[in-house]
Amino acid sequence: MAFLLKVHWSIKSGKEEEFKTAQKELAQVMLGHPGVLTYHVDYPEPGVSEWIELYANDETFAAHLDNVTGHAPLKTLIDSCSSINCRCWGEPSDGSRERLKAFSAIYNSTGAGSFVLNPNADIASPV
Repeated sequence: MAFLLKVHWSIKSGKEEEFKTAQKELAQVMLGHPGVLTYHVDYPEPGVSEWIELYANDETFAAHLDNVTGHAPLKTLIDSCSSINCRCWGEPSDGSRERLKAFSAIYNSTGAGSFVLNPNADIASPV
């Protein structure tokens, strides 16, 4: 089942450029997994990065984390931060929940029928 992550990274002073470089590297890994439906990164203020990641399913999430190309940039991101907070919506599997412990994930309620993937979604749609 699909799930959405909102990740808040508190970046250590002096580590912002290192973080941004690693984030750009990790973005390329994300783009290699078609089941990563959305990947958005924002820097709303100095020392903070906020991400939105939408996964089509648990297999995509596992493939992303297991991709060896992403291991070094992810380690750099983690080492560059004083804290990481992750909010999750949807129904990740027990396996995904176990992996999300590393990001201090908390789970939020979603209204019945309000978190769905549009089965008619078409990235090339003109309407």
